[in-house]
Amino acid sequence: LKLYGSSLWARLASSVSFFRVAKMLRVAARSIAARTFSVSLRPAIRPAAVAVLPSRSFAAAAASKPKLEDGTLEGRYATALFMASKEKLDKVYGDLSALRGMMAESQELKLAIETPGIEPDSKVAAFEAICSKAGMDGAVVNFLKVLVENKRAHLLSRMIDIFENFYRAEKGLVLCKVTSAAPLTSAQQGQVKAAMQQRAQGSELIMEYNTNPALLGGLVVKMGEAVLDNSVSTRLERLQSQLLAPVA
Repeated sequence: LKLYGSSLWARLASSVSFFRVAKMLRVAARSIAARTFSVSLRPAIRPAAVAVLPSRSFAAAAASKPKLEDGTLEGRYATALFMASKEKLDKVYGDLSALRGMMAESQELKLAIETPGIEPDSKVAAFEAICSKAGMDGAVVNFLKVLVENKRAHLLSRMIDIFENFYRAEKGLVLCKVTSAAPLTSAQQGQVKAAMQQRAQGSELIMEYNTNPALLGGLVVKMGEAVLDNSVSTRLERLQSQLLAPVA
């Protein structure tokens, strides 16, 4: 997870080979904008040109399914990767998190990945350059190649989010989002975490603190699927509803 952040992107940006890949992607993007494509934009990647990891290879390496289920298209891809990387789950999750961070920092990279008309070979070259510089696991590299071959690279961000849910469920991690009207002090954050940990039933909490002045005061806590709303704004709304209710 130390790969995540601007330092990684800075190292990637300083690579001559990566600049060549980025230039190639920009040229491809300008070519796309210059003409109109039919429904079939480009032929599929030639098997000889890209060493992809077929779906059956994912199944062969499968250990067990995720504890959560997601029947969407993105969920099926995330499930396949999860099952193929069970023995190196921490590494694969760290690599995907780093890749998501790079996409968030670079709009150019995100556009290159999600634009469907860019030459598949160009996308594969970009993925290989990024993964090589970041030292990403081979399972991640092959997974990305499969997405390009199947024209699903534009769904990568959502697949990473789903994989993260699988990872947290496997590790017994629960995201706890705390929203307050003003920033909480370290002591207050500790008190909130201690109180929510008692409700977590043995799970480890991943605390996330946000602010929303519209709450006026109090807290809104979302832990897993449960929401505890003790904000002043909500209490005022309830009081208003009671005052406006017809008298029996």
